[in-house]
Amino acid sequence: MSTSILYTHNEFIRAIVGECLIKYFKLNIKIVEITEDVDNFLKNFPLKAIPGLITSDGTRYHEQIAVNNYLIHSSGNEKEIVQLLGNSENYKEQSAILQIASFATSDFLATLGTCGLKDVKGVPISDEMAAHANQNLSVMVKLFEERLSKTKYLIRDDSITVADLMAAASFSFGFITIFDSKWRKEHRSITEWFDRVIGSKYMEYRFKDFKYVETAMKVSATPLPWDPKH
Repeated sequence: MSTSILYTHNEFIRAIVGECLIKYFKLNIKIVEITEDVDNFLKNFPLKAIPGLITSDGTRYHEQIAVNNYLIHSSGNEKEIVQLLGNSENYKEQSAILQIASFATSDFLATLGTCGLKDVKGVPISDEMAAHANQNLSVMVKLFEERLSKTKYLIRDDSITVADLMAAASFSFGFITIFDSKWRKEHRSITEWFDRVIGSKYMEYRFKDFKYVETAMKVSATPLPWDPKH
């Protein structure tokens, strides 16, 4: 294999940052939509994990934090590597970056999905489950607001890190579903932070035409080729 490939899917939040990094750093990595290469994707990623990265030497990475770490280092830009991932000598800051990156793409995104989706693979989300998720989401949102009350970005006051990129990607699902105009007025610090991050040089590729939802709504995910037919 001579060409590195990033498997992605337009509706999958966890692949957004990887795509943006490839475009921003102009990396020699081909972005492939999974629905256009289903057999090879499943052969290399039987867990169906997105994003899925296969490097030119055949090495595979299938977790967003690992994929983004690989892509950032692949840029060879030492200044931006330190900015986005933190300095290796500052383990406290690196730990803070990893903490938010992990939280934003796991517990937070899963909870946000439960609040903003009508169903999971055709199975309706119950009112009880949605109510519980909404309670947890309120607590999670406050954690982000606490950080943004102290700094312009989630880690630093003067620059974006990969934690901001990954958190903003996750928040984007909320801003097209349940984070309507009323919510945005009540959570100005998060909305303003989100605006700054998606308008940054790192994410403008994906978000230049982004539109916020005006009235809260729930959506259904488009079935994937391997999903059972209902």
